[in-house]
Amino acid sequence: MIHSLTWGGCLVYLLLIALQTLLMVFVAPWLNGLVGRLSGRVSGVSSFPVMGRWQDIGHQFRRPRLQQGADWLSGAACTGALVLAVLGCALVPAFTLAVPGFPAPGLLLICSVLVVALVLLDVPRVLRGGLGAVQGARSLLGALLLLPALVPVVLLAGVRDFSDFLATVHGLSPVTDGAPFVLAGVALFLVPALAWPDQQGQLASLAGPERAMWLWAADCVQIAWVVLALDMAWPGGLALPDASGMEAWLIQCMVDFALWGGKLLLAATMLALVRLVVLPPLRLARIRLVSIFLLGVLALQVTWSVHPLLAERDEGGVLAGPQQLESQAAITGGEDVQ
Repeated sequence: MIHSLTWGGCLVYLLLIALQTLLMVFVAPWLNGLVGRLSGRVSGVSSFPVMGRWQDIGHQFRRPRLQQGADWLSGAACTGALVLAVLGCALVPAFTLAVPGFPAPGLLLICSVLVVALVLLDVPRVLRGGLGAVQGARSLLGALLLLPALVPVVLLAGVRDFSDFLATVHGLSPVTDGAPFVLAGVALFLVPALAWPDQQGQLASLAGPERAMWLWAADCVQIAWVVLALDMAWPGGLALPDASGMEAWLIQCMVDFALWGGKLLLAATMLALVRLVVLPPLRLARIRLVSIFLLGVLALQVTWSVHPLLAERDEGGVLAGPQQLESQAAITGGEDVQ
């Protein structure tokens, strides 16, 4: 591992984070359009082109905004949701992990940012009044309940930085020892797959830049959840700085960037298939919460039974480092690691 953090390393890592954020922010509407396109192809109905989402966002930015009593509050909620969604895209590791010694966010912070963004996306519907406000309040309550439902998955990472947790499980196979983390990834994947906001109901009172920001923020939150789930299910697809040097790390980043694109295509296919199932909002919320909770508990139980050393922390509150990955086979076999 690269233990010494130089100014050059910090600059390179910050540039990678900026590149990742820009890529995720601009790929997010494309991913939503791809999911809609695939859903239309599978169901046999006409659908918008893949770039239709971008065209809609650009068109809304050029339209005048609606003048309503609570329009300023809806606009503030849409702006805040977009800011938090972009922040979530920056916090979630896409194709590389943090350099050791560089501050990295925890899984609880990442989930909190994304959940608050979902809450803000529900605010315009609540402010509209009428029957839509009741449905919007119910959707807002469901978004608030996401964080407690994700507690079992959050416990998998403990109190450590999320990048440190992913580095620890970087070498585990998703077929054998890494199976619990695949379950955790599936649990997180249910958030965007089964609980996506009702866009027709949410956007009824929005027009112009507020509507464009709402659409863009919703797409950014979706891709952040998807990438987070893929990180949990396949941590080996992230570039990990090691003793090979900066050049080898950058080459690995480029390779994992290509893998990131392939994972997004797979995620788009899965989301398109799941979206073909139409459920009432109340039943959708129940399925979302119960499924996430049960899968998170299952992942937690399997993880603690297969890898007991993952529950042991040193004096600083950090689990065994990634240098012990080569001894995981001995851990699974029940041998003690000195």
